[in-house]
Amino acid sequence: MLRINTKSCSLMSDELEELFKALANINRLLLVYSLASREVEKTSVTEMSKIMGLTQPAASQHLKVLKSAQILIAQKEGNYIYYTFNKTALLKHKKSIDFLFNCALSKCDQLEKHD
Repeated sequence: MLRINTKSCSLMSDELEELFKALANINRLLLVYSLASREVEKTSVTEMSKIMGLTQPAASQHLKVLKSAQILIAQKEGNYIYYTFNKTALLKHKKSIDFLFNCALSKCDQLEKHD
């Protein structure tokens, strides 16, 4: 049986809430898919707005939310800001999601044994 530390789960839940809110918007989710599937290391607001068919202010706002959720990091180069994945934070998010789903799957296994 998994033991869950309520204090650490509360902190993890706050972080996951921000992550899931950021990914709950279809445009932001598509931005992540687009950046992950392209053969480029980074993208600018201008590039993303063209790819996604969004205005630059809309693309900028979506990228800002993804940055706030620590999915992306921003790096200024000249007059442009380029966005790339935040690998360290993505690994942390993955660990938290894996823990959550492993707990849920463990509960499913327990319930199946009782049936």
